[in-house]
Amino acid sequence: MERKRRFQTRQQYAEQKTKQTKFQKADKRLNYLIAIVAVLIVATLIFIITQEPEPKNEAEQDSPAEVATDVTEDDAGQGTEDNETETTVPEDVEEEDNATDETEQPTSESGDIVSPSDDPSVKEVITNPNWPAYPTAQTGEHVSTYEKGHIDYEEKLKAIFSVIDLQQENSIVLRVNNNGSTESAIAVVTSMDKEQKYRVSIEWVDNEGWKPVQVEVLSTLEGSR
Repeated sequence: MERKRRFQTRQQYAEQKTKQTKFQKADKRLNYLIAIVAVLIVATLIFIITQEPEPKNEAEQDSPAEVATDVTEDDAGQGTEDNETETTVPEDVEEEDNATDETEQPTSESGDIVSPSDDPSVKEVITNPNWPAYPTAQTGEHVSTYEKGHIDYEEKLKAIFSVIDLQQENSIVLRVNNNGSTESAIAVVTSMDKEQKYRVSIEWVDNEGWKPVQVEVLSTLEGSR
């Protein structure tokens, strides 16, 4: 009986051990399943959070794009209107521009400015602010004179012939006289055949000499002497 009890006790112990082992394995499997489910739940939540659209942000993003499109269209319309405004030139302005172009004084390569004259005896008037004074050899106080052979008179002639297409030795000096002051003079000269006729105005510049200021190309000598 004693052995039988011991045997039963051992048998019961083994059965209990087997049950405990099964329970432990079941517990482990259950823990594994719980862990896997928890991981899946967390992964699903992360995926949902990261992929969930944000209506407010999209609305905010769409609005500037729409506004930018509207602004661009408005700017394009305004640019077109501005271009049309700029390219539209009133006829009056065009006529004024044409009139201005027609009245502009022609300028030669040397800087001579040619302009018309109201004087019927004058073909054209030539001026050039860059004409230099004929270098004077006079010293001391300047005295203007019209005596032939005098240095002042000869320098007057040099200044006069420096701006016309005539040589002094092949021309006729009809007159050289005062032009309203002692510091200005005027002369009328022609070619030997009197085909070329000029009236030249000069002015005295201190320490420099006589400077040409105007050349009138004459059409006739009548009234020019």
